Amino acid sequence: MSEYNVKNYTEQGGEKTVIGGTLEIKEGATITGLPVTLSPDVPLASIETAGLVKQAENQTDSDASTLADLVADFNALLAKLKNAGVMKTDEPIVETPEDENKDGESLEGN
Repeated sequence: MSEYNVKNYTEQGGEKTVIGGTLEIKEGATITGLPVTLSPDVPLASIETAGLVKQAENQTDSDASTLADLVADFNALLAKLKNAGVMKTDEPIVETPEDENKDGESLEGN
């Protein structure tokens, strides 16, 4: 295996370029052909860990004139943030036997 004394080099034949230093992309430059993959070195974001997230879908400005419409617009925004991974999703609700009364009916809303 050959040793290189430079950090950035193109291997013989030009099939592979190694960047061991800094790759600076100047304003106006473009890059083509990069696959859209997650880096194994950067984790997905979580509440505890900074990491990669997707851009959230656009939420148009609200023109709600009622509280119900405003709640609907706000919930749509929350859903888009959760779907993009910007916000943690809700934990699923699991009913337990303590959630039911003697007759087997749910106690929710009572």
